[in-house]
Order: sequence, then structure tokens, then C-alpha cells
Amino acid sequence: MPRVVFDMHTGLQPEQVLEMLTDFSARRPELWPMLARELYCVHDVSSTSADVREGSLRPRLIWERDHYDWSLPGRVRWTVQESNYCAPGSYVEVTFRDAANGGSQVQVEWNRTGVGLRGRVMIALVVLTRGAIIRRKVFQRAFDRAARSFKPS
Repeated sequence: MPRVVFDMHTGLQPEQVLEMLTDFSARRPELWPMLARELYCVHDVSSTSADVREGSLRPRLIWERDHYDWSLPGRVRWTVQESNYCAPGSYVEVTFRDAANGGSQVQVEWNRTGVGLRGRVMIALVVLTRGAIIRRKVFQRAFDRAARSFKPS
């Protein structure tokens, strides 16, 4: 499986990172701007896992049904069950901990195998950019937006 790992810092505390990653309420597409509300569907949520369908309409329609697991402290991993662009078993794992200078140190392991021409091309672009697209457009955008809203007025 093509694999990309990147580190980033956010002003959010680790418990806030966990809260964002595991918020499966109707506001999830607001927290994660790349998610399309039209594709978002929660199938099951328990205290340490969830089964969810989510995706994006831009630049192309992509969707996946994932099993989220946050049973280990400081880690959330979602594994693809079915998708129109990546193979079952593909996953993303996010680990997070207190950062020495405040906020959280976050590591993202993005491990996906593309399905079909579109999926292989999309995965290749992520690998070629060493995850810059995912880091900037998905994680940094969402964490920055959340950090601004958590700051006292």
C-alpha cells in the first residue's frame, strides 16, 4: 500500500483533537470542510468505534465507508470497508500528544491503495506531494478553524 507519514502541530489540546476526529454528529461536515453533507451517513457509533460513510464532491465524487477505532489512547484509526476509489483495508491513523510548546503534536499515517484509474491517480498525487495536499486541505484547514473557535473572545 502506498504510505505517507507527516507530522504537524496544532494549537488544539489532545482532547480537542480526539473530539474533532470522533465527532460523528450532524456537524461533522462543518468540522471537516472537505466532507460533503450529502454523502455523510452514520451507520453505528459506540464508545470507542464508529461505522460511517463519508466523502467529497470536489474535485471529483469520492466516498468511502470506514470503521473508526479510538480504543487506544492518543490514536484514531479509520479503515476502509468499501469505497469508490481505494481498496478495503486502506487506512488513515492519527496519533496525537501534548506538544512541548502547547497544543498538540499530531502524526498522520495515510496508507491507501487506489482502485481504478481515478483512485490510482489520486493516491499517486498524494504520494508524490508527500501528503502536502492532505495535510493542508484536510487536516491543517480543519484544525486551524477549530483552534480559532476554541480561543476565548
